[in-house]
Amino acid sequence: MFTRASLARLLLVGSKSRVASTVPRNFSCVSTRTNTGSHHPSSLNTMATTVKGVINDRLHLSSLPYSGCDTRIVSLLDVNIPDQATEEEYRTIYAQYTQGSSPTDRASNASLLRDAIESLRYGIAPPVAFPTETVYGLGADATNEPAVSGIFAAKGRPSDNPLIVHVASVAHLERITGVPLPEVYRAVAGRFWPGPLTILLSVPAAGIFAKNVHPAQNTIGFRIPSSKYARFFIAAADRPIAGPSANSSGKPSPTTAEHVLHDLTGKINFILDGGGCDVGVESTVVDGLHDPPLILRPGGVGLEEFRALGREIGGEVGDKWARTTIGYKTSTHHAIETAESTNGSLPVSSVSGAATPSEVLLSKHMNGNGSGIASYEEDINGAPRAPGMKYRHYAPKGRLILFSTRACQAGRVQEKWNQLVGVDNQRFVKVGIISCHWPPFAGLKDIISSTIDPTRVSEISAPNAAGQKNTDPITHSGFADITSIAQLRVRDIDVVLYNVQLGPEISTLAHSLFGVLRFFDELECSYIFAETVQRMTSPSSGGQSPASDVASGKEATGGAKDQSGSRTLRRDLEDAVIDRIEKAAAERIDE
Repeated sequence: MFTRASLARLLLVGSKSRVASTVPRNFSCVSTRTNTGSHHPSSLNTMATTVKGVINDRLHLSSLPYSGCDTRIVSLLDVNIPDQATEEEYRTIYAQYTQGSSPTDRASNASLLRDAIESLRYGIAPPVAFPTETVYGLGADATNEPAVSGIFAAKGRPSDNPLIVHVASVAHLERITGVPLPEVYRAVAGRFWPGPLTILLSVPAAGIFAKNVHPAQNTIGFRIPSSKYARFFIAAADRPIAGPSANSSGKPSPTTAEHVLHDLTGKINFILDGGGCDVGVESTVVDGLHDPPLILRPGGVGLEEFRALGREIGGEVGDKWARTTIGYKTSTHHAIETAESTNGSLPVSSVSGAATPSEVLLSKHMNGNGSGIASYEEDINGAPRAPGMKYRHYAPKGRLILFSTRACQAGRVQEKWNQLVGVDNQRFVKVGIISCHWPPFAGLKDIISSTIDPTRVSEISAPNAAGQKNTDPITHSGFADITSIAQLRVRDIDVVLYNVQLGPEISTLAHSLFGVLRFFDELECSYIFAETVQRMTSPSSGGQSPASDVASGKEATGGAKDQSGSRTLRRDLEDAVIDRIEKAAAERIDE
């Protein structure tokens, strides 16, 4: 029998006031807030003396972050999940795995998986982290407003930033919305789902979805992940899953379970581990309800793919998609016109400064009419139409500074470094360098030691507060083989430089960007130097290499000898990586 306290706790975070017949055994954390003057749920009687009072206050309480959770990683790699299966087949696999007899270690994993699924299904615990092909998500039942509030609380996410809802199939989407998929999206869904694409749909009239999924908006973003682990999770829970990236808000997105653990330890109970993410950047968000369709966030599906599909299918719907254009902000709205004149290096603004969004791309060169898009981004109460449109994202702890090709050639990397160490009052500084086309260590001079073997990195680590040398995580990362280390002494300041050589391939940069930024955070780098992304395809040329590259004899991956599909994929990834690294940067230097 439930006591008043246990019933109150279940109602506090329960799904539509339902009480599970079996409470997950691994529920172990409490909601708390340390801000002065806020309620503290450890003494519920100070807020309400009746269950009715708790129910009335549960929306407020659900917005308080959890603490003291026993966060555990649950392996999905241990479950025999096929790449393709129906929802019912996935549920059968889940039932067999969690109910069948197995060795002790597997039984423990099965028990944790069952508790994770049940906690989400009934909304009686914090959100559950889960893998997708793009990044790890932080999931809750999208129809349960208190449960969705737990996502915002765990991440520290602004309450007006909308969430994407993940579903297992088109049939699942139509079942929960109660309406067929709009005709305008039929061909798009057939081509790009499952995959890294989010589409905007009108909020269903039935009002089934939690209002905080779509704050102040008349649309909701939906997607079907291509990750078998994500679809298995959604089908097993049998719920539409609201799921932003499973990181602390503003930090680089997580692409491994360990990244999630680093950010959300103590704030959630369960992290479902499906290994590393394949794509590495979030999904494209497109609004096909608008005419022309607008890409609100670049990702794995890009502008030319939508346009090409439109030309392929023809008719009224095809003509509409053939006019797809850009609807997201960029810090360089003149980039399209100037890309070819700068050897393809984007962005190309003429001044240095914070890489914050400024203007929507309104060029007639892009959208055909140059009108109607500038006012699109913000809707009711200034809330963004889609994730990633309003707030700074992906920022590492260290100060990320981007240098254009021209800035590098003009010696601005060395100049900027000399400026920084001149005002830095530390005696020991670490600097991370992301190299794609740069020479080793960005060409910085006066390196006073030869390159150091990564296994000896602890020998040059600065002492911690206890006077002991820190052990850098380089040998435990996935970047040990491509990381070089050197010492530099500038103005009596000892500097250690970590150079991660990713190379020129854009898919490698897309896959590794967030991981490298987190790697430098673990190394406690005060500064991170990186190149602006060098375009090897023109955003307006249908995938051909920029004239400046062709004239100089350079032929990029995705260039003239590649198939058109490869060129399109490269260009789409370029758009996505440019967007992410710009939002992560604190400063950009172009001259």
